[in-house]
Amino acid sequence: MTELKYGDAGCLYIPGIDILVPLYDKSGLSQKQSQALVDREDSAVLCRRYGGGHCDYIADHAAQRFDAIKKCNLYTVAVIQTPDAAQCYQCVAVMPGKNTGRNLITCTGQSLKKVRWADLCCYTCNDDKGINITMVFFKKTIRYPYPIYPASEVR
Repeated sequence: MTELKYGDAGCLYIPGIDILVPLYDKSGLSQKQSQALVDREDSAVLCRRYGGGHCDYIADHAAQRFDAIKKCNLYTVAVIQTPDAAQCYQCVAVMPGKNTGRNLITCTGQSLKKVRWADLCCYTCNDDKGINITMVFFKKTIRYPYPIYPASEVR
């Protein structure tokens, strides 16, 4: 079992595909600072309310094991956990998309800024250029007022 570590925005845990990664809030960071967090082996970036829209996103490199999100399906559960609480999510869609550098676009041509049918999008690159991406969408389910994973390691 991987050791639980928190970033300033908590950690992302997806038990079905063995993802456990510290999250760092992108708010107030420059593009260079945000990219440095994505480039680190032990972190991913959380962007809240992308582009003023409804959906948050989490980004990390495929080469850092985040390509495991491509294995998600409608039974996949994700958790964003902080030392005080845990927000659970259920996968609602997995699809290819595009990163234009200024926008994230779903396979239907919809900007992530306009997505209202999901609360969270995890994405990773499918190529070296970072243009073709896999997008995994989740809806919030239940929020626990305490951490849930792993009980023996939460301090």
